[in-house]
Amino acid sequence: MNSVEESYNQHVAWEANLQLPSRYTAPNSVDNWRHTRMLDSALPLIAAYGDSNWITVGDGGFGSDASYLHSKGVKVTATSLTDRTLRVAFEQGFIPGFRAENAEKISYDDESVDFVLCKEAYHHFPRPPVALYEMLRVAKQGVVLIEPVDNPSPLGALKTLAKRMIRGDGDVQFEPSGNFIYRINLREMEKLMTAMGLKSMAFKGINDFYHPRFGGHDAQTWNMGSGVTRFGIGVQNALCSLGLLGYGLGCVIVFRAEPTEACRKALASDGFKLVDLPRNPFSRSTE
Repeated sequence: MNSVEESYNQHVAWEANLQLPSRYTAPNSVDNWRHTRMLDSALPLIAAYGDSNWITVGDGGFGSDASYLHSKGVKVTATSLTDRTLRVAFEQGFIPGFRAENAEKISYDDESVDFVLCKEAYHHFPRPPVALYEMLRVAKQGVVLIEPVDNPSPLGALKTLAKRMIRGDGDVQFEPSGNFIYRINLREMEKLMTAMGLKSMAFKGINDFYHPRFGGHDAQTWNMGSGVTRFGIGVQNALCSLGLLGYGLGCVIVFRAEPTEACRKALASDGFKLVDLPRNPFSRSTE
């Protein structure tokens, strides 16, 4: 068995043991608040492309990402390597539709959806760039990745040490399933997209703070869980603003089509940095 097949089998086994996420079971919890604030990064696109059609990729946690988009009025289909959890979510009315899809070989036609959303799944794929090319192939407007980022900083090693002490994290390069944790490197992403002839990217840094002890606490009231979580995020944000720490997560939007002016304004007002990629002067493209 090769490493790719092993990764697929491990993911299938992982999905088989999942429980319903906090989005469904505890919507007011700190855990759901954390994930919702990450997904809110998609709001500028939802506002700028009101009638858009989306799919989620790697949404095996009972389609919770698709459920978020659906709650915002977006037409969306949840996909993951298997449809075990997605079928449960569909039958319970949490998501409007689902399909089993391998991220490295998506069965959709070229440019058949407007946007693809992949949240905290890209870094689990055995061959992330292959999956990215597939997502870009099926997307007409662009791909949204919400993922860990490779962001070296003066206090980066201290942050890693703190995570190990607070949460007992083990290896920071590999996950228990065996996959390498493929953090996004923004400069490498820019080079990949430039080589493909794409025109624009956008990025917004995100910090998170997680401790399993606090996940079930009420995020709507003041308590130990909500206070510590917000404090942890706030400290990281302050250090990032001083240039002492790099963001742990980020939302990267890769555009297939030129973003509209309304989209550009919405992203800028939400804290995104837009990057117009270099044009190839030797290209014969007429676009």
